[in-house]
Amino acid sequence: MKRRLKGIAATLALIISVTACASPFGTTYDSPSASYTEEKGRYPVKWNLEKIYASEAEWQADYDKVMAMFDEYDKYRGKLDNAKTIREYFDYAYFTDMTKIQQKLMMYASLGNSLDATDPVYKNLLAKLDTMTREETQKSAFVDDELYALTLEERKKIFSDPLFDGDEYWLRQYLDPDYEPLSEDETLLVSTMSMGMGYGEQVFDILNQVELPYPTIKMPNGKEEELTDQLYVDIISNPRYSDKFKAEANQTYLSRYEDFANTFAALLEENCSQAYASAIIDGFDTTMDEAFDDYDLDTKVFDMLIESAHKGIPEYQRYLKLHAQGLGLEEQYSYNMGTSVSDFTVSKTNYDDAVDEVIEALGIFGDDYIDHFTKIITSEQVDVYPTANKATGAFENKISSEYYPWVLFNYGGYSDDISTIAHEMGHAVYDQYATENQRMAYNNPTIFTQEVASTTNELLYYDYKLKNAKDDEEKLFYLENAINMFAGTFFTQMMYSEFEDYMYKVVESGQSLDAEDLGDKWAELLKEYRGDAVTSFPASRYQWASIPHFYYVYYVYQYSADVAYAASIADRITSNEPGAVDEYLSFLKLGGSEPPVELLSKAGVDPLSDATYDEALAYFKKLVDEYEVLVNKK
Repeated sequence: MKRRLKGIAATLALIISVTACASPFGTTYDSPSASYTEEKGRYPVKWNLEKIYASEAEWQADYDKVMAMFDEYDKYRGKLDNAKTIREYFDYAYFTDMTKIQQKLMMYASLGNSLDATDPVYKNLLAKLDTMTREETQKSAFVDDELYALTLEERKKIFSDPLFDGDEYWLRQYLDPDYEPLSEDETLLVSTMSMGMGYGEQVFDILNQVELPYPTIKMPNGKEEELTDQLYVDIISNPRYSDKFKAEANQTYLSRYEDFANTFAALLEENCSQAYASAIIDGFDTTMDEAFDDYDLDTKVFDMLIESAHKGIPEYQRYLKLHAQGLGLEEQYSYNMGTSVSDFTVSKTNYDDAVDEVIEALGIFGDDYIDHFTKIITSEQVDVYPTANKATGAFENKISSEYYPWVLFNYGGYSDDISTIAHEMGHAVYDQYATENQRMAYNNPTIFTQEVASTTNELLYYDYKLKNAKDDEEKLFYLENAINMFAGTFFTQMMYSEFEDYMYKVVESGQSLDAEDLGDKWAELLKEYRGDAVTSFPASRYQWASIPHFYYVYYVYQYSADVAYAASIADRITSNEPGAVDEYLSFLKLGGSEPPVELLSKAGVDPLSDATYDEALAYFKKLVDEYEVLVNKK
């Protein structure tokens, strides 16, 4: 088991769900647009960070206060040998004012940085927080030495004291007979060496979001324009553009990463090397072992997911071929996957209407869930529209229990943007339920269970749209969206996971990450998952360079796992199975109070059963079967 990190390094671990910015598969719009105009309506659309701190000076005052509070660590040195003092220490270090202030400090700095990655104010605040982390780690370096100097039997006796009732799961590392902590000197050394770690992701964000130049493309009207993310999405999703122009846009867009592939490979190697070094320091054989230990999860889950994905590949390729058939294509490229077979046309949806639609779709959960949803969406803690230098995609962040969760969108009015509202608000309501029903130690669920909450919402949103479709064309449109949501979350993310696993294994074997070798592996996986159903351009081999999730360390498999679990939960709920909604809401309220497998069992899911993944594939097959019928009717 990984040692418990002190202070901000652990209690401020961001509960962030990142939704990758993707093209709106299966979406057809009635007018082209390179941007989405911000509208003001019934729901707030901007974060109000002044709710946290009114000024940088106010932030600095709290920072100085916390740094002074670190002196209290000294009064526990040499005294951690009894239940009363250890309880007092844990409360001081993790569960009282010091931690609450640290949470506010981190929340303000990280959210501000998300709004503008180039703003020097927030970059400086984050740098100060790194200093705080090192300072606190050094101040508390004696703790593990003292606690583990006690025999296992002594620790068992101490932690059986009623003072620790309810904290059994949180305390599990101290009762692990196989755990070997670092000494105080080793902890101090690791703290010092931590300076500079984690910069791979920060450099990627700056390069990808700010400094990496967009290529230019000549539009059909003869005008040269920067091929931004938004313009690219608009081109490939709009039927007014020719197939030839979409192909040109796809190849031009991919060239943005090809030209810098060696730089991205170096950043990934640095990230992988640091993660592997951390695993070795913490006593693990591989990076995967530590990553799964962080979530108290058996690595068997990863193997089961790989096996299940490969088992379902033929069905995935069947869908891709049906899609090509529906479009009348002899050869299908990745940009074609953003074109709907359906003739159904939908205008872009304004944000207010999109929120209302999601609320109606999730009404199946009952009034209490919708009440939580509404309080968050109206809290001035949802930032809706894209702006310059703002983080791409979407995420939810709940660091402090004093505030509702903070949610970031880059809303553009697409169908995918509406499902993203359902997704991120699934995270937000889950976090709020956990905050209200769990003590501080358990009110931040891990990402592993978090993605179940978000993905369940997406599946229920598409079920709602399918049930309310007015004709076969509209049904085909949303069925295609639902299939792409599942396939993109399960099959694509497992393809990413296999690539990620490959990277770590290369680094762990003592080799370097070469851009061309990475391109070969990416091309190999594209061929394995898509077969001959989708033809790739040469530059597609560099798409790996654009994926921010590869900097999160064995992260993306969780999307695949959780859409499998969500499929089971959503199926039970939409089938009106007695007790299904109540069991699911009970799961949300448990936060992170038990191992993920036990938590999910409360919602009727067993992550260690092959049947769970077979049910997910059956769910997908059912969608594809229905899709085939509608495609053949056209």
